[in-house]
Amino acid sequence: MRTKGLSYGVNNDWNVTWLLMALVKKFPKDNWEEALTHKRLAQIQPDSKEFIKMKDFFQNLYLGKPSFNGQGLIDTAEKKMYTDAFFPRLKTFGVKMAVVTSRPADEALYTLKVVNGLVGEFIESEHFIISVGSQNSSGQLIAEKPSPEPILECIKRLSVGLNEGVYIGNSSSDYLAAREAGVDFIQVGSSRIERAKEPQGFHYFKLENVNRLVPF
Repeated sequence: MRTKGLSYGVNNDWNVTWLLMALVKKFPKDNWEEALTHKRLAQIQPDSKEFIKMKDFFQNLYLGKPSFNGQGLIDTAEKKMYTDAFFPRLKTFGVKMAVVTSRPADEALYTLKVVNGLVGEFIESEHFIISVGSQNSSGQLIAEKPSPEPILECIKRLSVGLNEGVYIGNSSSDYLAAREAGVDFIQVGSSRIERAKEPQGFHYFKLENVNRLVPF
């Protein structure tokens, strides 16, 4: 679903849910792959009442807003992929850090700032978090992955060159965004990513565990 449905922006649960509902309504399950490959479904309408309601439901579920008893999945179900020593160790190398995420701003900030405590100490400020709804210096919305735009915006904000940046991710959207931006990519985890049309000078690495990124 997340591989064949890339053109529909399946970077989050509400987009995937919308896509599943549309497929169930229009096609037998055996035809789903063909329908996605040949884009036989209309694009998502993010301003529609149905989509906004679906997105709000997931946001409430994650952030723990009523009617979910004030505690959400971010607090109760998300597990850190890194050890407590990972970011302090990375910081000793003088690495500049920024985040590109398909999460909306409220959810992204809550996760990075409140739950994980990364903003300020390891990520310099919220300026270096690009999420759904983020804008560039001209006030224009920054496209979501798999567009390379959010990664290029991160490179600009970090004031580094393309050959100095590395993007770490775990999905096909992450890979495509990095490849099109011309920024080296490190895949973490075992997700299936189809590699193709990599430009000269582009490097791809794969780690089963993000903690292997730095020596301890």
